[in-house]
Formats: sequence, structure tokens, C-alpha cells
Amino acid sequence: MIKPKLIHVFTDYGSDAIENSVARALLFKHLPAIPHVFSQPTLIRGHLSTAAMFMQMVMPSFGQETIHLCDITHTKLSPRAAAAYVAAFAENQWFFAPDNGFLPMILQDFPAEFYNIPSQTGIRNVMEDIYLPAIEILMNAEEGVNPFPTKEFVVKSLIPKPAFQQNMLKLTVVYNDAQGNAIFNLKKDEFERMRNGRKFKISVSPYKLEIDRISASIFDVEQGYATAFFGLGNFLQIAMNAGSAKQYYGLSEGSVVMLAFFDA
Repeated sequence: MIKPKLIHVFTDYGSDAIENSVARALLFKHLPAIPHVFSQPTLIRGHLSTAAMFMQMVMPSFGQETIHLCDITHTKLSPRAAAAYVAAFAENQWFFAPDNGFLPMILQDFPAEFYNIPSQTGIRNVMEDIYLPAIEILMNAEEGVNPFPTKEFVVKSLIPKPAFQQNMLKLTVVYNDAQGNAIFNLKKDEFERMRNGRKFKISVSPYKLEIDRISASIFDVEQGYATAFFGLGNFLQIAMNAGSAKQYYGLSEGSVVMLAFFDA
């Protein structure tokens, strides 16, 4: 028998949605002995790359034998119609999600195997009709035996990379956290590879904010000042100590800043 140590439910609907109450009630009813946590950030439904970045940021905090149940919009027009759902296994964790490219996005930096899980064309509630039956199959499987058939083809999608041309990077804010920090789809290893030891400058127009160094954290600068650092998931952030980069510098989702590399 395979028993998960933790169930993580990730949704792109808020805690005030009826699906939230139903999902929590069903988990307590059917799996009362397994602890579970919910992640319900404020997201625009259908923005899969933003949802995937959030998952990449929180993933390292979860231990092995976690099951991630991703109840996110399947399509923009018909979130529950003719939905196919898949499972993936990576870093000794299980991931369940719609087959819409979401899992390849969050697992693009990890070797992952994909599997079919029982799906159906008419779904009243994803937790009850898809995820709980799949967990039951998994928990009833023999130790070391994968009960799901391999999926040969999944919908492939990747988190978009920032545009790079003539030593300039055009960065776009993909997500704002609760503190108003601006998070970009640029990871530390990609930044260092493109930087190649050169100096750089991040310019935020029209606020005349220029940043030319990477801090260890937001607390490397005095209160009221902004800085750049690589936070959760190793994504670049611009944040303001004791303030909101979103509010003070207009760095809301979709805002663009320029990062220039230059020789000393």
C-alpha cells in the first residue's frame, strides 16, 4: 500500500468559491488521517504560466511522498467539458492535473514520467470524480508498483522565456505576491549564463529606478528602498523593504522592465 505523507491542493479559484468548501469536506471525509494544505493564490483563471510559476516557487518546500492535486482551469471556455486528466511523478512526488500543458510547465526543470489516470467527459466535481478515485488506486497499489498506465503523449507547454536581444533583456512581471513583490520569469542560472560575468542594470521606467546588483534578500537594503534578488524557485524578484514594488513602482502583472548587460 502506498500512503502519501501530505496532500497539497493547488487551485486557481479563491477560498470563497464553493469548490473550496466541497474539496476540503471531501478530503476530511475520505482521507481524515492524511494531512493536507491548500494553496489558493489570487490568479487570473486560465493564466497557466502564472499558476505554473507559483507552483515552481512552492514545490521545493514540500517533502517526498507528497501528492499535489492541481484543480486549475482546464480551458478558458469549458473548464469541465471533456476534460482529460494526467498524473506525473517527479522528485518522489505525485502531481495530478488537467492535460493542458500545466504539468510540463511546472516540471520543465525535472525529469518526469507521465501517466493516464481515470477521466470522464462529464465532471461535477474534480476532487470527487477524478482525484479521490486516483488517490484510492494509488494507495491500494502494491509497494513499488505503479498502478497507472504510461501516457505516451501529453500536451506540452513551457513557461515563456524573456526576450533577449543585443545584450538587452525585456522582462515582464508574471506574478505579484501578497507583499507586492514583482516576480519575473527569469531564473538565476539563466541570468548568470547570459550575464557571463558582466555588469548589468535593471531600469524601471518612468520611475527612474535603477538596480545594478543582486541582493541576498529584501533586507539587504534600508526600509523604503527597492532591490533585486532571487527568491523562491530561484525566480528574479524586485521588492521593496517595508513597501510594495507593485504599488510604489507600478510593477503589476504585465509590467515591463529592461535589463541591460555591459562590459566594465
